[in-house]
Amino acid sequence: MKKSRLTLKIFSLIVLCDVVDTIAQLLMKKGLLSSSSFLVWAGVLIFALNFFIWIAILYKVDLSIAMPAGSVSYILVPLAAMLFLHEHVGLVRWIGICCIVCGIYFVSQSKRPAEKAL
Repeated sequence: MKKSRLTLKIFSLIVLCDVVDTIAQLLMKKGLLSSSSFLVWAGVLIFALNFFIWIAILYKVDLSIAMPAGSVSYILVPLAAMLFLHEHVGLVRWIGICCIVCGIYFVSQSKRPAEKAL
C-alpha cells in the first residue's frame, strides 16, 4: 500500500499524539509522586488512546516520517515537567532538545526518492 504524504491532517494527528503522550506522562508522574493510583491509571488509559492515534498515523504515512515528527514529545515533556511538576531542566538538556528540533526539521525537509524534483 502506498503511503500518503505528510498532509496537514496527518501532521495534526501527530501533534495530537504528542500532546496526548505528554499529558499521559504528566499524569503518571504526578500520580506516582502523590501515591494516587487514579492519576496513574488515567495516564495508562490516555496512553491506550495514544496507541490508537498512532496506529491511525502509521496507516497513513511512512514510519520514517511519522517517528521523527512524533519526537516532538521529547520537547513537550520537559517543558511540561518544568511548568507543571517544577522540575529543573538544565542547559545541557536544552542543548539536546535543540538538537532534536534540528533533527525534526531536517527529516521534515527530506523527500522520498519518488518525490525528488526532476
